[in-house]
Amino acid sequence: MIKHSRTFFAMRNALVTGLVTILNFPIQFINRYYMVHYLGIVYLGLTSLFTNILSVLSLADLGLGTSIVFLLYKPLSERNFKKIAVIMKLYRNIYYVIAIVIFLIGLGILPFLKYLVGRNINYPHIYILFIIYLTGSATSYLFSYNQSLLYADQKNHIVAWTNLVVTYIMLTLQVITVLLFKNPLLYAFLFVFSSFVTNIIVTVFVNHIYHLSQYNNGVLNREEIYLLKKNVVGNMFLRISGVIVTGTDNIFLSSFAGVVSVGLYSNYLTITNVLQRIMTQVISAVTGSIGNFITQNKSLRSKRLFFNLQFINFILVSMISLGIYLLSNDVITLWLGDKYIISKLNVFLISMSFYFMNYRMIGWNFISVYGLARYMKIFSINEMIANVLFTLVFLCVFRLKLTGILLGTIVSTLLTVTWQDPYVIFHHAFNSNIIEYMKKYFYNFFILIVEIICLEYMSNLLRALCSSTVLHFFLLSFFIVIVSILVPYLFYIRSFEVKYFNSILTKVLRRS
Repeated sequence: MIKHSRTFFAMRNALVTGLVTILNFPIQFINRYYMVHYLGIVYLGLTSLFTNILSVLSLADLGLGTSIVFLLYKPLSERNFKKIAVIMKLYRNIYYVIAIVIFLIGLGILPFLKYLVGRNINYPHIYILFIIYLTGSATSYLFSYNQSLLYADQKNHIVAWTNLVVTYIMLTLQVITVLLFKNPLLYAFLFVFSSFVTNIIVTVFVNHIYHLSQYNNGVLNREEIYLLKKNVVGNMFLRISGVIVTGTDNIFLSSFAGVVSVGLYSNYLTITNVLQRIMTQVISAVTGSIGNFITQNKSLRSKRLFFNLQFINFILVSMISLGIYLLSNDVITLWLGDKYIISKLNVFLISMSFYFMNYRMIGWNFISVYGLARYMKIFSINEMIANVLFTLVFLCVFRLKLTGILLGTIVSTLLTVTWQDPYVIFHHAFNSNIIEYMKKYFYNFFILIVEIICLEYMSNLLRALCSSTVLHFFLLSFFIVIVSILVPYLFYIRSFEVKYFNSILTKVLRRS
């Protein structure tokens, strides 16, 4: 019964969050179309730059959120609401402080903003625009902790549907304001406060479901405080590393290539971020189930679950990466026009960066639910240093601009966390070595190469047979889905991963 319940929640969360993200997909592209054509590429570059700057400021979180969520799995499984209330009160108080810290640090950046933007950019209300983004970023922390409780309790669907409704309403208002007023400040205000509105509504749901306010007393015990401190330290370095690796690209690009280049790159990031969100939400939907599973099973079965989920993760990440590589320029052409296209080499590097970063996604989930972040300190530092070092070499020595930034991310990932993350998981969670993992890692990469060769041939053939970009896009999309599922399936035909995959498909079909 417990196994059935866990599977049911995982499937429901994966299906709902995936569906919601897909429903969010078209309106974001429509909204960005109007933003580019009515507010301009410079505004696009500025907002992308500000988003990157504020992602660096989010280091004030220092991994506290992830560490506290780890403490929720056990009391949720035991329905110990008194303990849950204690943890959530601590969570709330910490995030209030973080909101204040982010806002104050952001104000301190204002005098230096012109150096990050570039002195040749003369855009009106640039400081007010930054303050709007800063305020939105700070206020997003005021109630966001309640989402984490729902995620830990496998109630992702509540957050997903709430976010969908709010996003549709707010983005519709954005499009209307762009058409009527062409006011970048009003547009920015509506954009940055969408998450705040979502958090308010989710908070109402949490209060209604859990009634935590009636549990006013209680403190964490010594063991819980010790675990929290250890995980905070580990997550702090993971957080810093993640921000440095992914959150500074536009800052580097603005400094070395200009705000317009940031704008062009951000169009592709819009595509990858939507796809990233789909993948993250589908995979994260099973995180609560992983936490439930490991409390009831030994490391051998947990390792088998890891490889089963890694196989599904590989199919998904390879499918999306292939789509990014082969379809992004079609999307940009149909969406904004061919003058916004970047080189095919850079599109390929964007897709490979997506693949290498997101191949690790299942590992991140296991590190989270096992509370292994405390072992990640030195590895996170290695990734951070390698990324900055290689990026600067490619930018300053070889002057490769966007190509250099993408190569810096790929090279640093391959040399560090590609093997460091699984080492921590297999050594500390599964009491095993990583040889089996690395064999499958290279095996899967070989499968990806086979898929690229097949689909590159199909793409060229379709391009020769049909002159319509729309027709090429839909036909190639179909082949990408088929190839990215069929090829791995054939290469793993007799494995326990395929048996698990078949069982998941069977359950989905029975429920449909």
